[in-house]
Amino acid sequence: MPLPDGVETITLTSSRTHPDGGPMRGRVIVRPAPKIVTNPDLGHTVQGDAEGRWVDGELSLTVLVADAAGYEPTGYTHLVMERPDDAAPRDYPVLLTTALGPTVDLADLAPTEPYTGDYVLTPGPRGLKGDDGDDGDGAYDIALAGGYVGSEVQWVASLKGAKGDKGDKGDAGTPPTGDQVGVTRTVDKPTDEQVASSLTLQDDDHLTLSVTAGGRYVIDAMLAVDGDPAADLLLTLAAPPGSTGYWTPGAITLGVSDGTGSIRLTRYAPGAPIGVGITAAGLIVAPLGTITAGANGAITVQWAQNVSSVTPTILRAGSWLRVTRTA
Repeated sequence: MPLPDGVETITLTSSRTHPDGGPMRGRVIVRPAPKIVTNPDLGHTVQGDAEGRWVDGELSLTVLVADAAGYEPTGYTHLVMERPDDAAPRDYPVLLTTALGPTVDLADLAPTEPYTGDYVLTPGPRGLKGDDGDDGDGAYDIALAGGYVGSEVQWVASLKGAKGDKGDKGDAGTPPTGDQVGVTRTVDKPTDEQVASSLTLQDDDHLTLSVTAGGRYVIDAMLAVDGDPAADLLLTLAAPPGSTGYWTPGAITLGVSDGTGSIRLTRYAPGAPIGVGITAAGLIVAPLGTITAGANGAITVQWAQNVSSVTPTILRAGSWLRVTRTA
């Protein structure tokens, strides 16, 4: 449904190619920070994500600005989630207001990451040894020259001062935030998502968190899933290119119909897909693992049907993904 006439919006555009000049493909999701934005006078509510796609490298997506007249709250940020088909994903916040004009290119908003390069330091030849210097006066000799009267033992004893007062206890430090060692980040799934007649793994619309190259992360999740028991679920934890580590689905094995059976705890590499069982009545899938990021990007839950079925497989709202950086 389009936004009401006269409402202030902004159109995000993007013209993007791969390094070889081929057109970019994929999608861009724009999520407002508030779960609900309302206009009481118009009786209008805005909720959830906006999504656009690169078509032959071109994208255009229109959303409500964060300072639209009559809407509450205002001044919030949007989270832009880029999900190219053939490139690393990334997330970043933006402030979309009327001050930007009716149209703005993502290239003017998206952060850039300068390449610093790797360098090898090469030492030069060793220099000649210099002449030894004259021995200097000792501290006691300097004290005598300055007028001190007394033995060296008395002078040493005089150097010790009185015990100082105990200082006040300092203020408590501020816990670290963001993608830092020791910080846990959790993303919640706000709405149901479903897939039917598809065996192609896709990024979950919500369960993704950014990571930094070289960082090591502990991952766990709670996925509330139901659907056709004959279709089951195809699942993986995707990570940036070059990532290493292990993960396990923590789910019932394939072919179950009543929620009982063996738990699959086999160890898999990041991005390796595995089929697990689900039932129409619903099951909990609890993947966990540890991944060292091979590049900047994101850890993302990817899923599809294991056997194609017209009955949708549904990942329910309230599911979550949690990532803790350990190194």
